[in-house]
Amino acid sequence: MLETLLAARRVAHPAQADDIPAALHWLERMGIEALALRPLNTLSGGQRQLVGLAQALSRHPRALLLDEPLSALDPHYQYRMLDLLREETARSGLVCILVLHDLNQALNWCETACILHEGTVRAFGSPRTILTPALLRDVYRIHACVDTGAQGQDFISVQGVEAAGQVPQNV
Repeated sequence: MLETLLAARRVAHPAQADDIPAALHWLERMGIEALALRPLNTLSGGQRQLVGLAQALSRHPRALLLDEPLSALDPHYQYRMLDLLREETARSGLVCILVLHDLNQALNWCETACILHEGTVRAFGSPRTILTPALLRDVYRIHACVDTGAQGQDFISVQGVEAAGQVPQNV
């Protein structure tokens, strides 16, 4: 698997003396350094997802577009990766665009959210500001609001869903 990181780095930069230490650095940041010598085809979906993110970040991009980057990860790695992405955006000015279906993650980790529904932008702005009961009802067909937990984290509090038998438009 280490070879895949080295190959990814070389796509963006010619081979350098620090390639192996740099690749190992990103594996360590992902928390998967113990997998460095395993073949890629022996890794789980979540482990491969972490390798893909390490490949992308090792190239030092100015922007990342990540489609459901947390989908195959357990909660520990979801929070670890969100924290790492937040740190990298602050440290290097990286622009990071995430496609997420988990509104609670968007509430607590994203500065700006864009809600798309049936091909149009329905809301754009701070997640806490735009995720109103009306928007949650209209777009996601849930009766809900944003609450704040004891530790200060925001969360969607769902009181109910639209009646059964309605065909979902936004899955």
